[in-house]
Parts: sequence; C-alpha cells; structure tokens
Amino acid sequence: MTQSAFDRLRDHVRNPRYQGALEDATVVVEGGNPECGDVVTVYLKIGSDGETIEDAHFTGVGCGVSQAAASLLMERLHEGHWTVGRVAAADFTLVQDLVGVEAARSRPKCASLALSVLKAAVQKYERERRRAALTEREAPE
Repeated sequence: MTQSAFDRLRDHVRNPRYQGALEDATVVVEGGNPECGDVVTVYLKIGSDGETIEDAHFTGVGCGVSQAAASLLMERLHEGHWTVGRVAAADFTLVQDLVGVEAARSRPKCASLALSVLKAAVQKYERERRRAALTEREAPE
C-alpha cells in the first residue's frame, strides 16, 4: 500500500530524518520565513571532488510542513547521488514531489523553505570555492 503525502508528512514531523547539526560541514546556511517564523539551517558536507554532496543535515523550528519538507529533502539527498549542480537545477517540482502537490500549493513558502536554504548553501559554497581559487592564483610563488 502506498503511503499518502499526508501520512508521509506526518511521519517526518514525528520522526525527522537527518536532523541535527553536522559537525564537519563544509557549509552551513540558515534561512527563514519572517511572516510565519519558520527557520531551517542546512549543513552540507561536500566531497573532495568539489561536487558530490556526501552528507546533509538540518536543524529548524516552525510548522510541520516546513520541518517535514526539510526532513524529506535531506532524506532525498541521501538516497541518490546529488551534486552541487543537481541542487542548483532543482525547482518547485521537487518540493511538490516531496511534500505532495496539495501541501506545496497551499503552503508554498513553508514547503519550499528547505530547498531555498539548500540552494543558498550551494551558492555560498560555490562563492567560497571561487574566492579560494582566485586567492590561490594571486598568491606570490
């Protein structure tokens, strides 16, 4: 029997996956929805190849939709071979797939918060990587 989107959300609210700080994270970014008070912090560990996401966790507070969406997103990252580029290309379709179309449409800001923070974490990582490469090239020999 297939689990309904509502049951999946409820399960992730009650039993969040990959929740908690990741001590050896490569990048950490916090984001929130000021209108409702939801906050999600994403912790990513990027592999030595500079592309592969080796580990991902979250912490947060807020409504069930925002926190379940974060848990579902972290679970999805652990299920497949996610890269920085794949995260950058992800869109609201992923949110709908994770939380269900109804929850995504009725609470889009809550449902998409974790993905927005994840994308911001990838952008921060890319900026820091480019900055480090420039600094390395400019260093005297």
